[in-house]
Formats: sequence, structure tokens, C-alpha cells
Amino acid sequence: MNYFRVLLVLPLVSVFSSDCVCTTVDCPKEGINRVIMGNGNAHIDYVYDYHDDQLVVASASGTIYPDSLNYGTETTSCTQKYSRMLEDDGNQNCDAGHILANHLGGYGNIPTNIFPQDLSINRGSYAHFENDIYECMMSGANSGYLQWKFTYKTNHTMPYQVDYQADFENGNCTHIQSQFSN
Repeated sequence: MNYFRVLLVLPLVSVFSSDCVCTTVDCPKEGINRVIMGNGNAHIDYVYDYHDDQLVVASASGTIYPDSLNYGTETTSCTQKYSRMLEDDGNQNCDAGHILANHLGGYGNIPTNIFPQDLSINRGSYAHFENDIYECMMSGANSGYLQWKFTYKTNHTMPYQVDYQADFENGNCTHIQSQFSN
């Protein structure tokens, strides 16, 4: 009788190097993280950098199309934990904010598209701005090019400010932008 020994070697770096609590989906990596969402019709590049030894989103940009609308997903318990892990105001009551909104095609089940967001901003002025983008897309835009910039205070992992802008091809809108405290 022949016996075969199978040795499975896992790279310890990838198993233990991430502080991401989600284990069933890819977590952000330093540098550019390209994610296709919205039923394949939203292409977003997320830039992650280390800020005080913690990997955080620095910026994001990409294009959405009318076919991406309404193909996003809600957050999960995993991405909510991930968001709260980065919340550093001591309250542990932040929302797991979608960078690309659910109704614009953003997936809430992947940490790369999530950041710790003040609940009142996420459900207030930020949601209104996302609705403006949605309405611009519905007005006949062929595409929307979106950009985000996240600003952090020293020794913090929750951004205190988010700059968000959108440019559209065709339709009733050309450019909209806003700045959000967090």
C-alpha cells in the first residue's frame, strides 16, 4: 500500500499581516485596489495607504454607468465590524459608509468600499449628494466619473473630511462637488 503525504503550506504573511476582520472577501491592500461592482458596470480604483501604521483609504476614483445603478449591496456584519475597527472617536457608533453608494452600484460586503462614517452625515448630507449623482445619471448621462479624497488628522484612522465630486457625460448635469465633515 502506498501512502502519500500532502503538505499544505500557507503563506503566513497573508494570513497574519492584515488587521481586516473579514475573512471571506478580499481586504484592502496598500496601493491601488481595482474593484468592479454594480453588476460589472462600476469600475472604481481605491488607493489605500498606511496612516499611523493602519491601512486606510486615501482616495478613490472611477466610472459608473446607468447599468450599474441599483446593483449594489447592503453592508454586512463583517464590514460593519471593519468600519468600527477604524473608528477612533471612542463612540463605536459609526456607520459602515459605502464609498460608492449602494444604489450607484457599490458593494457593501467588501471592506475596500467601506469607511467609518458619522451616522448623521452618512444618512443626511452625504446621502443627499449620492441621490444627486443618481438623478444626474437618470437624466440621460452615459457615464459618471466620481472622485473621493479622504483627509485624516494625525494618529486617527477615521477621516475627518471627505471631498467628493462627480463629472457626467451627457444628461442634465456636468459637474457637482461637495465637502463633508466626518
